[in-house]
Amino acid sequence: MDLLTTTAKQNNNFSYFEHLIRHIDLIANVPVRNTGTIAGNLSIKNQHQEFPSDLYLILEAANATLTILESQGKTSTVRPSEYVALDMKKKILLNVILPPLDPSVYVYRTFKIMPRAQNAHAYVNGAFLIKLEGANIVSSNICFGGIDPKLTHALKTEEYLKGKNLLTNDTIQGALKTLTSELNPNWVLPDAAPEYRKNLALSLFYKFALQVATVFNVPLKSEYKSGGSVLNRSISSGSQFYESNQQQEQWSLMKKVPKIEGFSQASGEAKYINDLPTFPGELHAAFVLGTKVHAKITSLDAEEALRIPGVIAFYTAMDIPGNNDFMPVKSEFSPNIEEVLCSETILFHGQPVGLVVANTFEAAQRAAQKVCINYCTYTVNEAILPTVKDVADTKRHGRIVNIDYGFTGHSYSDVVIPESAIHVPGKYESGGQYHYTMETQTCVCLPLEDGMEVHTATQAITLTQIAISQMLNVPENSLNVCVRRIGGGYGGKASRAVQIACACALACHLTKRPVRLVMTIESNMVAIGKRYGVVSTYTAEVSPEGRILRLHNEFLHDAGCSTNEAPDFMQGYYGNCYNKDAWTVVSKTALTDSASNTWCRAPGSTEAYAMIESITEHIAFVTGSDPLAVRLQNIPNDSPMRTLLQTFLLDTEYERRRAEIAQFNLENRWRKRGIAIVPMKYPVGYFGTLHALVSIYHTDGTVAITHGGIEMGQGINTRAAQVAAKVLGIPVEKVAIKPTTNLTAPNDFCTQASITSEAVAHSVLIACETLLQRMAPVRQQHPNVSWEKLTQLCHYQGVDLCATAMYNGVELPSYNVWALSCAEIELDVLTGSVLLRRVDILEDAGQTLNPEIEIGQIEGAFMMGVGLYLTEALIYDPATGELLTNRSWNYRPPGAKDIPVDFRIRLLQNTINPTGVQRSKATGEPAVNMAVVVLFALRNAINAARMDAGAPREWIPLGAPCTPDRILGHFGNAYNQYLLH
Repeated sequence: MDLLTTTAKQNNNFSYFEHLIRHIDLIANVPVRNTGTIAGNLSIKNQHQEFPSDLYLILEAANATLTILESQGKTSTVRPSEYVALDMKKKILLNVILPPLDPSVYVYRTFKIMPRAQNAHAYVNGAFLIKLEGANIVSSNICFGGIDPKLTHALKTEEYLKGKNLLTNDTIQGALKTLTSELNPNWVLPDAAPEYRKNLALSLFYKFALQVATVFNVPLKSEYKSGGSVLNRSISSGSQFYESNQQQEQWSLMKKVPKIEGFSQASGEAKYINDLPTFPGELHAAFVLGTKVHAKITSLDAEEALRIPGVIAFYTAMDIPGNNDFMPVKSEFSPNIEEVLCSETILFHGQPVGLVVANTFEAAQRAAQKVCINYCTYTVNEAILPTVKDVADTKRHGRIVNIDYGFTGHSYSDVVIPESAIHVPGKYESGGQYHYTMETQTCVCLPLEDGMEVHTATQAITLTQIAISQMLNVPENSLNVCVRRIGGGYGGKASRAVQIACACALACHLTKRPVRLVMTIESNMVAIGKRYGVVSTYTAEVSPEGRILRLHNEFLHDAGCSTNEAPDFMQGYYGNCYNKDAWTVVSKTALTDSASNTWCRAPGSTEAYAMIESITEHIAFVTGSDPLAVRLQNIPNDSPMRTLLQTFLLDTEYERRRAEIAQFNLENRWRKRGIAIVPMKYPVGYFGTLHALVSIYHTDGTVAITHGGIEMGQGINTRAAQVAAKVLGIPVEKVAIKPTTNLTAPNDFCTQASITSEAVAHSVLIACETLLQRMAPVRQQHPNVSWEKLTQLCHYQGVDLCATAMYNGVELPSYNVWALSCAEIELDVLTGSVLLRRVDILEDAGQTLNPEIEIGQIEGAFMMGVGLYLTEALIYDPATGELLTNRSWNYRPPGAKDIPVDFRIRLLQNTINPTGVQRSKATGEPAVNMAVVVLFALRNAINAARMDAGAPREWIPLGAPCTPDRILGHFGNAYNQYLLH
């Protein structure tokens, strides 16, 4: 890159290198580019012509040549398009030669349109070179990737352009017409639909024409100028506003205390499960996954797998000595058996059916692919329906279970609807979301003389202990479950991690050797459940001003292959901050052919807020009202939201920005902006039990804490340490947090729902107060001694310096979190790409325990929601039910350049939560719900584009995810609109 940059500056004939540099910077990321090579990238294209190589495309369009060295010493030169068809046996790609291109004669440009801002392969990439003689084209390279593996040059279009002046409307229209007939995209899932990719190719050619016009100062219609460039992101900025209480009694709270693991995590010294050292005799396990949905297993043949060197054993459901069920605690919310290893009928593509055990990770993974699963002939000709949308679209009522977690308002049946009422029917759809953690499901089990030690990446140590105990038919007290920290959870390592722990424990139990089970991202994504998808249909009767007179909403949620962990708590969130007395909500459950879905950060609430806020936006559209005015029509007069909203409007300069956006949209045909605001009332309720054990070491007065919560990046340990330091009156540096174990946290509840940090802090507070009560008599005798001297004196006088306490959910009352979000986006109307220009969030966090950590939680939660709504698509093979977006290559959470360019977080000032722990409020999940605001800002931009295109004014239903390929068709674009003036 440095060489290209230097050359471009030194020689004008190589100034086109600037475009190469910009495009190369979009290939993968810096570490990958530093590891890979140019020849390696091109060699992949040589071996796999379907590989969407950016390097190949931009070099081909630039008339580059490749030097090939043969074994006899002979050299030859070929174009990249010739190289991909070349047999490279006994040959070496020696170098790449880039020609000089006089900028007065040549124009070279490249484009790459991706699902996110960076680190993704293109939907379609384009590279264009024209050679001019006067105003006319002598020759051209019109090259595309992502259309068809066999197509690089649009040859007919290149021929059409010869001798023509590109910079006329007639030439552009003729070229686009030729391209339209010439481009016939193939379609191999999970690629974007052919229609999108074809339209995108036409848009890229038009962008090129606009750029050529700019180069030669050809007058353009002013509204068209911005269409020539792609969305350019400026340097990120952010601001965080909160009050800091500097009073002495709060000195260890509300401070900028970094996470106590922060430095060790940043340096790579923090240990996760798979960082445990290799134990003597250790084995590795890997799942064998079933692939034929609805088929019955007749036998499992591991003969070939067992012949692989290093493979030790293969286990099936028949080898389980106890219960084949990793969900052993039954309740109305988790009534179904879920097998550790499938014993009979495959419920979904990717269901674990067996376990291979080998000496190395590589051998186990290889052997797992060699196990032959024999199925009987299909006995039921049942369609494969991997998503709730499939169930809804095909009207498979037999897949729908009437487990109703809805509600009916007390005045729903009594409402009299006037003739002036407006009828608003509609639909909202949301797909699932993968728990994209840095650490996949992982477990290490060690045999002990009296049982087993289990190191597992789980949010639920108690459920893990019970499930392993019942599966192996061993007493629960023979199992030592230990968790230091996990590499992210989001709910995906609650019940779902138990299956992995059970499988690992089974192998350890049967082999009597240490076993390590680390799932690959591919197996993790296909075998583990995800966020619930939702299909919602609604009918609202509203006044002309937008007040909801009566609302009926029926939604169908995607349970996966079992009804365990249904979103029964969704009804508590559905009303948001509105009057719901005349609403009725009916919930139903769809059984689909996918892994049993589970809680995912802000489960139930994410879907509930998206549904009701989409309805609110729809009402505003139909009535022609401002969406905020409609919301105010439905917010009770005594609601705190009314005051908060007015303050937020001033803080965000909403009215000024909305006027500026309207002016921008008038002045730009191919760029549109949108802005929206969403309010949120998020109820928080406590439940479950959690322990804390606090020990004081008498010699130096340091403190150690172990608690029942799981540190997974949310800063729970830091909060616990701060509370202990504050109560005991010591520096936070004197407090250390030890791993969570089932010995010191017996029967404790799962870490979830954003309440665990507060619950643990409560337990720590009680334990520390107990210790202070025990130490009080000694302190009264020696009021002026140091803390260290006091602990020594207490020890000498026989004071117990170890205390335990248990939080119980019934001890703490519930409360509400109030928040608002505002998002401003910019839309490239020619490609569907979206840029988050600015996001403002105001959230009531009470008197926060640690504002920096809370703000980090808010920012991260919001961006997880952005991924759900804009970038993360789960795509299944409709014939087999296989999840095709099963790795980082094609499943794309937001990256660093997808965060808002301007990200502003404000914690509500001068507030306390009198019922919360240390007067704080939860922050881990609420902000996920507020991310739906980006959909509404996006819809406003789309409506502006449709108006310019002359498309009819109609409601555009947007769900999750709104990736570029799914929204471009809403814009009303047609290539006859692609003009210069």
